[in-house]
Amino acid sequence: MARELVRNMCIAFNGGNVVPTVCIFPPRKTNSRGPMIWNHQILEFAGYDMDDGSVLGDPASVELTKAIIGIGWQPPSPRSRWDLLPLVVMADNDVPVMIEIPSDLGRQIHIRHPRHQAAFEKLDLRWVAAPALARLGFDIGGVQYTAAPFIGWFMDAEIGVRDLADTFRYNTLPDVAKALGLLDEHFKDGVESLDDLPEYERQCILTQAQTELTYAVYWSYQQAKVSMSDTLTASMKWCRYDDDFKAKNGYRLPADPYWLAPPQGSIITVWHRGGAPNYQPKPMICKHVQDPLKAWEREKPQSFVTAKQLKDPDRKIHRPNLQCRTTTSDGILPTWTERHVHDSIALTGQTLVEGTNGVQALPVDEKFPISLIDPMPPRLSVSIYFCSAGTFAEKVALKLQLRLRDLAKIIPSVSVSSKVECLNELQLPSICTNQIILVVASSTGQGEVPTNGGRFIALSDEDPEKQLQSSRSSFRFAVFGNGDSRYAATYNGAAVTIERKLWRLGGLPLLGDFHQGDTALQSTALQALNPWWAKLQPTLQDLATQSPKLRRTISDDLCTNGRMLPPSDIHTEAKSRFASRSQQLHSDFHSAKVISVNPPPRDDYQGTYLVTLDVGQMHYNDIDCIQLLPINAPAKVRRALRALGVNGSTSMSTEFPDTKPPTYSSFLTEYIDLESPFQTLDFLKHLDPTSEIYEKLHSLSCLTALEHLNKSGLLPTSPETTTSILLSLPLLHPRTYSIASSLSYHPTNLYSPSHDPSQNKNSANNHLDILVKPLPHGRFSQHFLSSTQPPLSLRYRLLPSAASRLLALPLTTPLVVVATGAGFAPVRCLLQRRIALASSPSTLSSIQNAQANISLHLGLKPTDLPLFAPTLNDAATAGILTSLAITPSNDAKVRVQDQLVERGFREMVKEKGAWVFVCSGVECARGVREVLGCTGEEMGERWVEEVF
Repeated sequence: MARELVRNMCIAFNGGNVVPTVCIFPPRKTNSRGPMIWNHQILEFAGYDMDDGSVLGDPASVELTKAIIGIGWQPPSPRSRWDLLPLVVMADNDVPVMIEIPSDLGRQIHIRHPRHQAAFEKLDLRWVAAPALARLGFDIGGVQYTAAPFIGWFMDAEIGVRDLADTFRYNTLPDVAKALGLLDEHFKDGVESLDDLPEYERQCILTQAQTELTYAVYWSYQQAKVSMSDTLTASMKWCRYDDDFKAKNGYRLPADPYWLAPPQGSIITVWHRGGAPNYQPKPMICKHVQDPLKAWEREKPQSFVTAKQLKDPDRKIHRPNLQCRTTTSDGILPTWTERHVHDSIALTGQTLVEGTNGVQALPVDEKFPISLIDPMPPRLSVSIYFCSAGTFAEKVALKLQLRLRDLAKIIPSVSVSSKVECLNELQLPSICTNQIILVVASSTGQGEVPTNGGRFIALSDEDPEKQLQSSRSSFRFAVFGNGDSRYAATYNGAAVTIERKLWRLGGLPLLGDFHQGDTALQSTALQALNPWWAKLQPTLQDLATQSPKLRRTISDDLCTNGRMLPPSDIHTEAKSRFASRSQQLHSDFHSAKVISVNPPPRDDYQGTYLVTLDVGQMHYNDIDCIQLLPINAPAKVRRALRALGVNGSTSMSTEFPDTKPPTYSSFLTEYIDLESPFQTLDFLKHLDPTSEIYEKLHSLSCLTALEHLNKSGLLPTSPETTTSILLSLPLLHPRTYSIASSLSYHPTNLYSPSHDPSQNKNSANNHLDILVKPLPHGRFSQHFLSSTQPPLSLRYRLLPSAASRLLALPLTTPLVVVATGAGFAPVRCLLQRRIALASSPSTLSSIQNAQANISLHLGLKPTDLPLFAPTLNDAATAGILTSLAITPSNDAKVRVQDQLVERGFREMVKEKGAWVFVCSGVECARGVREVLGCTGEEMGERWVEEVF
């Protein structure tokens, strides 16, 4: 059955000139299921469930893929979006049989566009050559033919409008829009993705993308000489045939408009005809009443192990080789990719050492020990819920999930729910210790909770002790209120209600107060989420401080919030947070000094700062992370003390749990972020919350607000109120950076025969470098670094990095490195370490005989090149690079990940087994994975990622 089906389908495909053909197998006998075909279509792509809840490949094929793997199919390695499933058939009363699809029938058409060649090359879209519906059958006079697969040709919209575009299939339209540059103008305004735009903008962009994709589909099949019909021609043919039939017979043919009219509306003639007679004539073409997968589960004998697999040596599954242009330089290190950048920096054009086979990996030097990773802390389970009568809250929740998934890749102790659910789906009895509940809530009516959150409210009102008897006071929560401040009386009423319910159920607020989003000011989900995320991200990091993998924070900016309505016991949570900070300061954090900033900080600088710190006697490992606490300058602390009217040397009267209270001066120096707004203004009970001054205080830093209140005589002066004020101040969050220097590296006389790495300057003085990207109102990058001239005192602690396993990588292992901006920091450290190893007398001869194995791809601003040039020149001289390509910032918005296809990235990773180290922003990391065609999880240990 399997061989005959494949043979006849190959004949019908006819090399691309498809001959529409039905293959009819014997009918079903009485009391039997008849022959069955598992596949929905004979040519069908696999779909793999991923750990993060996403699907690699075709989501419509997930269950089928699992079933076929269950009977013995082994997917290719690594898996991709375009893995063709084998054909599985079951003859009547027989077990399933598997057969590979021959290459001529399994041909894949790469989707290209004549006017957007580079964009579609990067998208790497493709589809099978012909539709071959496999689960169809028909009924003639009561005789049921259960297996009658049909092959024909595609209409362009089947692929461009449905298969590749449906949100529940490949959902490529957002990627197409981005590749075509339809979002470029919006990116300049701070938009991250298509979903951040208003609906009317999204519709316009998606329509353009769909039109170009459908055109590309038809053009590609035409170029491949494979039969295809365009939508307009097919519609006109059908209408003409239908009209002729009615004129001759007096009635119209039965038809299903769902199949006939793609969503181009009035452009397509059949759209105007409205409904057609919808009845089933005989012989009736239909699907089998039984699902073949379920039928097999019922019939499967206990002794069954794997299905029989039929293979024809001359017919293998088609695995197209990806053809990419590879940049070569005849053994000479390539210079910058842009001509104008070449003149801005002098790279040493050294001839690369030819590789030899059989080189042994160098042992890891004892001077560079790899720190052991501590046992994992208890996992924090983060669940996301929303309630809304519209779509805005769900959009915010979905964007929040993406941010959390990226965070969870770096922090192993955090797990994120696989899907975002409405609040009614929150199962109160199942809430457990270490669980974090995040809720995005819109209000409806007169500030009520929407219907999809109503059941949660009703259950929480029944009996909190009964609902959460086993988990009271063991979970944390944060609520994002999505409201409209133009309706002051009901502004964020739902968020207020939900927060009070979660508090009553025994939860503790994660951020102290719920965040009040305002759709009157923030029109997109991204604009609404960013201020909340700026507070939420570092708080989650603090809860996972034992994590061996901690990303560098991007929340180094000033965040302002709307008016807060905290629960009455909010100070209990504040005391707990400050007590935790006290314990960290005494046990984990050490003193350091910023000794230089290059170039000197200035407000209009757009490049990267190279910051050098003296960390005293503390030992650090290469590629470690350093977490900095940018303490407040003494002058600002004195201003705060004067405004509060307290003596800095006096101990605070507030009793912190399990720790000695600090002095007022120490508290304002090391605990509080004086540049951020108050967490709550609950201590100003004598002020009208709707007054202008009350509203103004939310836009001021707490230091400025204290001075303003003191000057105007509005600051309460009783000891109890002073305590309330101090507990309402925002916690100072540490900033995490990758160490950008190696203890063993020193550029001077690096290749002198008498050079001794142990005498390097960095090692002697225990200095280290970090790269800092200046951000508007950045707490460290602007407020701290610009506060005064070095040396600047601060506190720090060291953390292991996810990239530390690269230190033990054999020097002969190919390594592809992609980095952007300040993400060059760990790459700089790694290069310096390799350079130092190359210069060591004990390893120099071995290095000279080893093959250069680092392929470096950088995306940098031209202003950053002078900072990075010395290390890059030394790396070129040391002969540790196979290639170096830099994509500078440019008006055309060409990014480093856009250039990887032309540079042979896929071949190096998939064919040569190279490791990949990506240190960049979220968008670049996602782009690298797209170019590679598989996820980091599929590559396993060969994928190393640090996302900032």
